[in-house]
Amino acid sequence: MAEATPTMVFVYGTLKRGFPNHSLLVASATPFVGAASTAEPASLIIGPYSVPFLLPTPASASSGRVVSGELYAPSPAALAELDALEGTHIGVYERRPITVVVDGSGEVVQAEAYFAHPSYAEALWRRCGGEEAEIGEYTVDHAGEYVPKSERLADAAGLIDAIHKFVATATDN
Repeated sequence: MAEATPTMVFVYGTLKRGFPNHSLLVASATPFVGAASTAEPASLIIGPYSVPFLLPTPASASSGRVVSGELYAPSPAALAELDALEGTHIGVYERRPITVVVDGSGEVVQAEAYFAHPSYAEALWRRCGGEEAEIGEYTVDHAGEYVPKSERLADAAGLIDAIHKFVATATDN
């Protein structure tokens, strides 16, 4: 029986090498495939706690940017740990397909990435400043402002609550 091809995951923020949550990939011995970028423009913004959020580009509002990141090949167990970190079970992120291009080789790869959940994605984009707030890369400067889950109220639930409060302040004005 042929071995199943592992799911490739494109990471663009705190899971990258040298960033606050990379230790999860190290602990699970997740293979690094290479540096990569989105094949199509996308919207990457910084939200509450300096957490990065990848959004499908709002069709009418932005042309987006090519987003830089890294490509990994996690095991099913490591993928479950990533889903837990990203709060997919409570609607923080949603793992969705994405096409990326591996730096150097130019190889086009079908992967998955963690996108802001559609229930708040566009409102968060607007609240952060829309197209003007979009970035092409989450940097060490951004990560320097990152608040780890252990320092937030109620862990991942604290992030979703913070997102909803952050977005609501825009509608209260």
